[in-house]
Amino acid sequence: MGIIIKQSIKASIYSYIGVIIGYVNVLWLYPYFLEAEQIGLFRIIQSSSYLLATFGQVGMGSTLVKYFPQFKNEKGYLGLILTLSSIGYIGLLMLCLLFQNQLITYFATESPLFVEYFQLTLIITYLIILFQILEAYCRSILDIGMPTLLRDIGIRILTTGFVLLYAFDILNFELLVWSFALTFLIVAAGLFIHLLIRKKTAFVFDLGILKRVNLNQVLNFGVYALLGAGGTQIILQIDSIMVSGALGLDDTGIYTIAFFIGTVIELPKRSIAQLSLSLLSQNFKNEDMAAVKKLYQQTSINQLIIGALLLLGIWSNLDNVYQFVPNGELYNQGIYVVLFIGLGKLSDMLFGANGEIIVMSKYYKFNVLAVGILATLTIILNLYLIPEYGIKGAALSSLIAMFTFNLIKYVFVLVKFRVQPFTTKTAIALAITGVVYLLQKFITPLDSALLDLICRSIIISISYLTLTYVFRVSAEVNELINKGLRVVKIIK
Repeated sequence: MGIIIKQSIKASIYSYIGVIIGYVNVLWLYPYFLEAEQIGLFRIIQSSSYLLATFGQVGMGSTLVKYFPQFKNEKGYLGLILTLSSIGYIGLLMLCLLFQNQLITYFATESPLFVEYFQLTLIITYLIILFQILEAYCRSILDIGMPTLLRDIGIRILTTGFVLLYAFDILNFELLVWSFALTFLIVAAGLFIHLLIRKKTAFVFDLGILKRVNLNQVLNFGVYALLGAGGTQIILQIDSIMVSGALGLDDTGIYTIAFFIGTVIELPKRSIAQLSLSLLSQNFKNEDMAAVKKLYQQTSINQLIIGALLLLGIWSNLDNVYQFVPNGELYNQGIYVVLFIGLGKLSDMLFGANGEIIVMSKYYKFNVLAVGILATLTIILNLYLIPEYGIKGAALSSLIAMFTFNLIKYVFVLVKFRVQPFTTKTAIALAITGVVYLLQKFITPLDSALLDLICRSIIISISYLTLTYVFRVSAEVNELINKGLRVVKIIK
């Protein structure tokens, strides 16, 4: 257990450092040195590559982790998974080439620059597949620190370096774009070398393993994993891709900046979700539905409090935030994208650990169906709303789809387990959010954007937390506040 805790702490630190670097890149570095069209190109190359990689690896990353305990002594197991994922990539590549004209036609009018680099996207796709398979192997041997370091920090640091080389005219724009491939090659090679140094695996291709492995079982699970992961990636990436096809790379660049601001709200959910999975696994093992219900309600109210406070702070300070984004007068066209994405993330937090409950229960396969419904709904909504409302339509479709997705899971959990996350405290928390939002409207704007942001944020935070504390909305939040008050000697 010690190595798991150590690796988890290390990975969490790397993840949060990576988040900080990522926000510096997207909210300052890119807008300062790149045009909106160029930012949009970076976004669609990344989104397309990750989406294609998910389908290209045909679920082999999850399959590797699933069957590793059974085949960990088979030296050819990793080689088999790499071979199957490579075959999957070749099949994907053939499909892309077969429908290349249709793909090019979709992007040619509004995003011709992406068409020029479509082949680069296919190269990066395979490099991502290799990295994801090696990362899955690392997870299987309880080595999550290095892959997290390379994925969350390495890629972003390398990207920062290449953009700075472009800024100082050492690279031209074409070389900067191709440096994306070099970035993913470096991190994949780095993980490969890490495994070799640690002597944790033998990279051999033993055809004899086909006689010792139930290939049908492996492939069947791979298909199941592909459906779940593919749906998830469609949800995460399709909005940027469809904005590029329908509106152009300039709008994609504006959408990218706004999207990153809006997703700040969900960052605290990651840690809560990881902890919830472990606790729910134990609760289901013990058949303790009272504990499941308690955790369900705790995650809902605490995530609502954190998410609502962050959304209040961001929305109330959005004009100030865009003051610090280079060329903010261009990118502030995405203001309502921030709101809709933020509300979508908040709705996800409001419904608590519904997804985690399904995944940890015997009904885990339903999650794949729910993800498939969400992916389909997202595409349909984007097809209608983007042409009608532009980038606001893409964000609105994400909000509607995310709320519907959680509503479906809410109803499923309610029917199957007779538990639900909402209490009277939920209504009180929502009422407090509305009151604090109205109160901050009466704050007189200050001339300095930085000073206004600081003062407004302090007033919002104190007002929100005070009301939350007084009305005892969350026992956990009250205990945290009490600890803080004890530190400053206000209470004993």
